[in-house]
Amino acid sequence: MRLEGRVALVSGSSSGIGRAIALLFAQEGADIVLCDLQPESRLAEERPATEELARAKGRNVTFQRCDVAREEQVRELLAVVTTRFGRLDVLVNCAGIFLRRPIAEVPLDEWNQVLGTNLTGYYLMARAAIPLLLESKNASIVNISSIHGRLGTGSAATYCAAKGGVENLTRQIAVDYGRQGIRCNAIAPGTIKTAMSKPFREDPTILAEYESRTLLPRLGEPEDVAYAALYLASSESSFVTGHSLVVDGGWTSW
Repeated sequence: MRLEGRVALVSGSSSGIGRAIALLFAQEGADIVLCDLQPESRLAEERPATEELARAKGRNVTFQRCDVAREEQVRELLAVVTTRFGRLDVLVNCAGIFLRRPIAEVPLDEWNQVLGTNLTGYYLMARAAIPLLLESKNASIVNISSIHGRLGTGSAATYCAAKGGVENLTRQIAVDYGRQGIRCNAIAPGTIKTAMSKPFREDPTILAEYESRTLLPRLGEPEDVAYAALYLASSESSFVTGHSLVVDGGWTSW
């Protein structure tokens, strides 16, 4: 198993991409710390809870409710990691929200909300995790970004700005901590079939655009991103850092 003996912390783990990553990591031998605002998805297709399914794979699993934009809650989360496992090898920052409106209509509190979760939360999680990661011989941070950290999309200034920040934060962590053995990479997904994208996929016009922009004959599944995260978390990518791996079915190729 590619992550046997390692401990991984995955934020946004109750649904979608985060859930897929946590379950694949558990399957590949990692003990898992799950982190989300909700203990499980409210979607029928995402039950049983991630915690139950990961534990069924024979792993040690713990769940901690945490708003990653709240410094004190992140601090409490890492205290749980230390108490429960005494170590950390992999951090996956996946928590995220998407609120859509033109920039001139975005109130400041909404701007702060989206950047708080999608960018500041990544900084808070990385800052709190690095002391533990420095003690690991297999330290890896994987930040879930987006192709819209590279390309704009309609009425999504908050999301695009945050994900653009994630792209550069990833490179900067790699620069600052590479010589101390911590690798940091990002994954930039395209359209993935999650609850976040469901409202847009249910709009025939938007769905047609998504399908026409994606070169491969399907949209992405959460597992497509999970396998990319597994590569970046494992020893197979031990000479890869500061990289952003695009998983978009070819969207950004043209």
